[in-house]
Amino acid sequence: MRAPALRRGRAGFTLIEILVVLVIIAVLTTIAVLSVGVLGQDRGLDTEGERYGDVLAAALEQAQLEGRDFGIRFGATRYEVLTYVTRRQRWESVIDDRLYAPHELPAGISVRLEIEGKLVQFEEDRPGVLRQPQVMLYSSGDASPYRLSLVREGSELAWTAEGAADGSIRVTHPGQERAP
Repeated sequence: MRAPALRRGRAGFTLIEILVVLVIIAVLTTIAVLSVGVLGQDRGLDTEGERYGDVLAAALEQAQLEGRDFGIRFGATRYEVLTYVTRRQRWESVIDDRLYAPHELPAGISVRLEIEGKLVQFEEDRPGVLRQPQVMLYSSGDASPYRLSLVREGSELAWTAEGAADGSIRVTHPGQERAP
C-alpha cells in the first residue's frame, strides 16, 4: 500500500508564517508605543525635567556642604547654575562642573517661570550687564519659591516643578493632572 501523496497546491498559511507576521506586528506596536509614549506622556519633557531635578538637587546639596549660595538663571530655552562670589560681590557661572554649565533645551521645548504668581519675562544676556539668577538656592538649604514649567510647543503637555521655600520640589509629569 502506498502512502497518500501530499497535495502541493494547498491553500492557507503555515504556523511559521502566521508567527512571523505576529512578531512583526508586535515589534511595530512596541516601536509606536515607545516613540509616542504611554497615555500621552512626552519622554523628551520627562528627560529634561529629570535633568533639571538632578541639577537642582546637586546645587542645593553643594550649597549646604560648601556654605555658599547658588542660583539658577533661566532663559526662554535654557538655564544655568550661578554661584555668588563674595570677594567679587557678583554672580558668576560655575566653570568647574559640567552639570552646572549652561544647558540649552532641545528644539520645541521652552521655559515658563513664575515667581510669586507672576510670569517672568526673560531678557537676553548683554555684554557688560551682570547676570542675576531668578531662583536662589541658599547655603541654609532654603530656596526662593517658584513654579517652573518645561512646555512642549504646539501642545498642552508640560513638565512642572513647584519649588518651596524649604528647598523641596513637587513635580507634575506631562499628561499628569495636578493635585489640588
